Amino acid sequence: MSPRSLVRVLRYALLGGSIVAVALFLRRTPRYRIPDADQSLAPRFPGGTVVVGEPLDEDDPVPRGSDVVYEEKRDGVAYARFGRVFAIPGDRVDATGGEIRVNGVATGLRGAITGEVPEGAVLVLAPNPGETRYPDSRAEGFVARARLRAIIRSSIAMDGP
Repeated sequence: MSPRSLVRVLRYALLGGSIVAVALFLRRTPRYRIPDADQSLAPRFPGGTVVVGEPLDEDDPVPRGSDVVYEEKRDGVAYARFGRVFAIPGDRVDATGGEIRVNGVATGLRGAITGEVPEGAVLVLAPNPGETRYPDSRAEGFVARARLRAIIRSSIAMDGP
């Protein structure tokens, strides 16, 4: 086999291996479709976007500013909800005057939640101040860390439902 032919075979093998690796990654990586009406993470991830999540184990750290998927149960059915972690255990949340502040820093969001974030919980808010249809910590209180399912890492383009 000539050197040129060998290089061509190696290129095709590398390309094929890369395609298989990406397909396996996407198959094993959780994807969530944000409902069309849910503008919680807009404009970064508007309603209708399919997002790729990194699954969370119980002891994985969840830093402030992480966009997350968390679980809400109603009538025994689990629903995926979307939001951003604004405060972690030990942070002080204050909404005196209606504006939510975390450790004294304004979030730009309004609400009435106040207190120290307890161990095993986080403050999850919709960073889009116009979104009021989907509940977050303003309506539900601090979200138990065990309800967090994934950190959103990116979005993917998908055709169809």
